[in-house]
Amino acid sequence: MPRIRIQRLESELFKLISNVVTFQLRNKNLQMVTIKAVRLANDLSYAKVFFSTLNEGKKDIVLADLRKSKGFIKRQIAAAQLMRIVPDLTFEYDEMEEKARKLDDIFAQIHSEEVESDDDK
Repeated sequence: MPRIRIQRLESELFKLISNVVTFQLRNKNLQMVTIKAVRLANDLSYAKVFFSTLNEGKKDIVLADLRKSKGFIKRQIAAAQLMRIVPDLTFEYDEMEEKARKLDDIFAQIHSEEVESDDDK
């Protein structure tokens, strides 16, 4: 299958899943959830949904609640008739922001050490 078509479907699924999670699910644990990306397998049978949450302490609870809501989300995808076969959804926490924050902290520490060593000269 052409990669362009897969990217278009990923984009449409991203919009749809984001809309469902933001506006249609009535779970308090899912209020601070942001869908970051959707990645489809080449055969369109599986989709990984990457998410982040503002409350990092509850990411396991959020993951469990997203898994519980998987059936509802799949029904919404089927109702939108984007694809002939609705892909199986798996949810994964997007650790990119967390890693970026750690790198920023490391760079800030290195910068402050350089400034201190320049002041000592």
